[in-house]
Amino acid sequence: MNGTTLDEMRMIVAVEEHGSLTGAATALGVTQQAVSQRMRALERRWSLSLFTRSARGTRLTDHGTLVAEWAATMVGHAEAFDSAVASLRSDRAAHVRVGASLTIAEHLVPGWLVTYAADPSAAHVELTAVNSVTVAQRVRAGKDDLGFVESPDLPDGLASLVFMRDEVVLVVAPEHPWARRTSVSPAEVARTPLVSREAGSGTRLTLERAVEAITGLGTVVAPAAELSTTAAVRATIMAGGGVGALSARAVRDDLDAGRLRAVRVDGPPMVRPFAAVWDPRRRLAPGASRILEIASAVS
Repeated sequence: MNGTTLDEMRMIVAVEEHGSLTGAATALGVTQQAVSQRMRALERRWSLSLFTRSARGTRLTDHGTLVAEWAATMVGHAEAFDSAVASLRSDRAAHVRVGASLTIAEHLVPGWLVTYAADPSAAHVELTAVNSVTVAQRVRAGKDDLGFVESPDLPDGLASLVFMRDEVVLVVAPEHPWARRTSVSPAEVARTPLVSREAGSGTRLTLERAVEAITGLGTVVAPAAELSTTAAVRATIMAGGGVGALSARAVRDDLDAGRLRAVRVDGPPMVRPFAAVWDPRRRLAPGASRILEIASAVS
């Protein structure tokens, strides 16, 4: 199968945003025929029906809507990358190495980089998006100048600054039986296999810690699936794949649009810190200090 291009992803996102092939074509500055041909080619390539076509027009299928959500995430990453590249100046040797946990990398870092790139002396930013445990390991090893983590436990041996608090929420698709519940007990959550991030994820650790603290259980049941990105967890839950825990920030739009439903877990909210971390043995470079200043001010 040929790789999907960024232009194709932008095109299907435009169809979802504007509600029709014609609207997408107008927004992209191409012909309606060009959009229609490209979308039919995608359907053939993927062996997947993306649209329903009728005399009243063309609309996305459920699968098409899901693919458009995934594509929007990838287009957002590409735009964040373009912003980072725009920060290059004549001194190409100047760069800042930043590691960020995935929720922070997806939902906060792009805005920080746009602000940072506006500085006349901005250096090139090398961003690595991994889970919180790996971010701390990279900072300790000197691979990154500055890290951002979302774990309930701040890493040992590193200087840290908490700049925000974030809530982890339990979410399901609207058709899931739990969507009709007013709440669920921590014990029920503990024995339910969840769609989850991998071990080392701050989101997963926050949920497990909260449930174990309330129930007194030593551990929760093994996940139904372990996925490496927030976007993959969201998409799987929306497709009816089960129950999962995600940052409230990451699912805010999905909750507002009704694509996901939040399920209250009996007990206190599951809150964890968002923190910047760095090696106190090494002086923060000016670029890293500026990004930390921006993160603390605009988050």
